[in-house]
Amino acid sequence: MSDELTQKGERFLQLMNRLRKLGLGNATSGNAQISPAQMSLLDWITASQGCGVQDIADGLKLTPPTVSVGVRRLEEAGLIKRESNPQDKRSVQFFPTKRGQALQRQFQDAHRNKFRLLLAGLTSQEQETFLELLEKALQVAESKQYIQRKK
Repeated sequence: MSDELTQKGERFLQLMNRLRKLGLGNATSGNAQISPAQMSLLDWITASQGCGVQDIADGLKLTPPTVSVGVRRLEEAGLIKRESNPQDKRSVQFFPTKRGQALQRQFQDAHRNKFRLLLAGLTSQEQETFLELLEKALQVAESKQYIQRKK
């Protein structure tokens, strides 16, 4: 069983590498080169407008110093802005700029198009089965990760 699981794990890694080659990597906005990690930060800030460094770090499971470097780069690229927190003047909140929102939408649209391409070769029933199995696998992995964090 362990050998079989190892082989399936290797196959899964190969499939994920092929998926990455479909071009879900970097996005550009004018002269700004945005890494996948910075895109994750922009996604988080867009979905959680007014969040602070600790909120982002907790949500993305990163350290606050890592988040600080990323948000600084996003600010320098003109994709997010910082404002002081009205409840606590010592802390700041982050918001996407119009340019940041446009890039985030563009990137999400590109992802949706790539996933449509991926699913297009499957019948409607196969698409549903694929998505149900992926959701089930993620739920199990997430619950195991939650249990491990609690220990």
